[in-house]
Amino acid sequence: MPVARGIGRWLIVTMLLLLAALEVLLLVLVFVPLPRRPLIAAGSVLATSWCTPVLGAPALLGLLLVRALWRTRAVRSARWAGWVALTTSAVALASALAPYAAAWETARDRGEGLSLAGQFAGLNYSRGPERDRTLVYARVGRHRMKMDVWLPDGRAPRGPRPAVVWVHGGGWESGHRSQTPRWNEWLNDRGYAVFDIEYRLAPRATQLQQIGDVKCAIGWVRRNAARYAVDPARIVLAGTSAGGNLALSAAYTARDNRPRPTCGSARGTAVRAVVSFYGPTDMAGMIAGGANRADPRVRAFMGGSLMTASDGFRLGSPTRLVRADVPPTLLLHGSHDRLVPVAQARELNARLTRAGAVHEYVEIPWADHAFDYNWGNWGTQIARPALADFLRVHAGQ
Repeated sequence: MPVARGIGRWLIVTMLLLLAALEVLLLVLVFVPLPRRPLIAAGSVLATSWCTPVLGAPALLGLLLVRALWRTRAVRSARWAGWVALTTSAVALASALAPYAAAWETARDRGEGLSLAGQFAGLNYSRGPERDRTLVYARVGRHRMKMDVWLPDGRAPRGPRPAVVWVHGGGWESGHRSQTPRWNEWLNDRGYAVFDIEYRLAPRATQLQQIGDVKCAIGWVRRNAARYAVDPARIVLAGTSAGGNLALSAAYTARDNRPRPTCGSARGTAVRAVVSFYGPTDMAGMIAGGANRADPRVRAFMGGSLMTASDGFRLGSPTRLVRADVPPTLLLHGSHDRLVPVAQARELNARLTRAGAVHEYVEIPWADHAFDYNWGNWGTQIARPALADFLRVHAGQ
């Protein structure tokens, strides 16, 4: 019997310590600045995206477990383990509620609300394109560039409708069209036609060529506007992460000769407005702060170094392209972004403000990169009405 009691005691102590270790790991993933490595970043994004339930569930479990076991002989003889579990559970619970409280305050200031139950609305991610919606919008060399066309269901519109050209993310070297399908569905529900495009990825293409690919897609939509009952004067360009960078760069250089559309046939690439979800805005700053700054592939993607390809760095950096007459801009960025530092969005916001450009900046507290991949988290719940209001004002829908 003493042996059995000893084994039971150490099983309980081990369980309490494992629970405390799990809570500490989650706290580190959510709150501690970590190196921008892909696997670490992915774990951090997942933990932060579901911060309230991810931290809250084990915290509540820990508090209930300690309460139930506190007076047992096992915990009385190893009280330190109970205190460790109790302390980490209390800290984890407070940490789970703090980001939600900050997001709730941001939503309240914008006249919006948040739903705790909405945290479990599912993912906003697709493993592949929507091939039954796919068509070729340009040919560059041997490469056929494609887009997925998402049209609102129901009767034909009474008049030409607005459209969104959507540019996927993926660090300029991965990702695919229709990667975030719930945004397309959400926009369709509000009457927008969506043209979710692909572009040539690195190392096959440089950043300037990718911007040119985006301009090709805009030109195609403008030429084919009547076919889809689209108003060519109400085309909005939007993108996530690297796609946000390409969208901003293409929109801000629409009147310039460079970067030119890579398909050679696109005329008129101006857009009514542009939206960036957590997109990089200063390539020199991104590369200098990244783990791959010495990688020769980075230099090839940029067309050289900052000294030898300064024009390329300028044309791919929206902060260097700001004028008073750039298209109305919406910037959505998480304050806790571990891949694209929030300082990038803040700097572009400051420059747009100084230039007197029409824009809006929405900083989402504690949100990490790619927060909208969780369709229900507080970041996406704030982003949806912000985007709806912006489009209503600038695209007339």
